[in-house]
Amino acid sequence: MVGLLAIAAGLITLLLQALSEVVANPALSLVDGYWMGRLPWTAVGVDLVVGGATVALVFGAATAWLAGGPVRRIASALAFVVGAFWWFLAMLPPPQGAFCASCPPPGPDPITMAYSLPEAVALFLLLPSAVAGAVGVSARRAHRSAVVDPAVS
Repeated sequence: MVGLLAIAAGLITLLLQALSEVVANPALSLVDGYWMGRLPWTAVGVDLVVGGATVALVFGAATAWLAGGPVRRIASALAFVVGAFWWFLAMLPPPQGAFCASCPPPGPDPITMAYSLPEAVALFLLLPSAVAGAVGVSARRAHRSAVVDPAVS
């Protein structure tokens, strides 16, 4: 639940930041407002979305797997594999440009990738985390047997 709430908070932050750009300049669209990328709110929103989606994906899949049921296990495993694929791509080193002998090689930057490719994040991280989170939240709960007092009934 915490991951899903962080996703919602991040998306609301990104929407409000883009909306503030549209209010400041009515000729812009919400997409233009997103691409303005004003700091710190865009970075906070993207961080919340990526972090929340990762938490929802990992803990939702684990909860669904431990709670049992073949459909829950298959759905959570597929969602986890798709989300792990996004993280694999995000952790690859960026393509090298012109050679610079004195520059250290750049490392992976998943947050920048998430900002630059929001469609990929929505498809390969947000959607699987929503599935894993929903499957995890809907997992079977152990029912407690009620103690019945024969004198009361």
